[in-house]
Amino acid sequence: MININDLKFYFDYSSQKGFNMDTYTIALIIHLFCAIIFIGFVFADVIVLTAINKVVDHDTLLKLKNAISNRARKIFPLSVLILILSGGFMLSKYINSNDGFLNNSLQQLLMIKVLIAFIIVFGIIYSLTCKILKKQPHSIMIHFHKIVLVLGIIIVILAKLMFVI
Repeated sequence: MININDLKFYFDYSSQKGFNMDTYTIALIIHLFCAIIFIGFVFADVIVLTAINKVVDHDTLLKLKNAISNRARKIFPLSVLILILSGGFMLSKYINSNDGFLNNSLQQLLMIKVLIAFIIVFGIIYSLTCKILKKQPHSIMIHFHKIVLVLGIIIVILAKLMFVI
């Protein structure tokens, strides 16, 4: 039988030792999983599929890309949406009316991350809009996944530097 006092001790002990899961920590974990999905998909497209292109015939590559794209269309939009929402939630911990906006290096690097993220989001929205309207996107969009991969890596580096600098 479970003793309530034992549970109370456990929760008191765990919160004293820093083991409590607050909403920020949960948002951070969700954000990291979505970032892994996002960057992982882009990495697979830019690096892995490019390498496979050199060893398989064109028809096989198209079948492979279609299979991956069909799965990605189901997972990717929700992942990006949750990535944006969780990022916005976490942003409010460091940038708000009490703490200011650009008062320290953490806030400055965080705002650079936000600007880079907006570039990626606007590119995604532009690409989806062109697809829906059946309009030919700008020629730079041929390289969009490469650009996103580089920008994603920069965001990851900035995320680590924010708490060091």
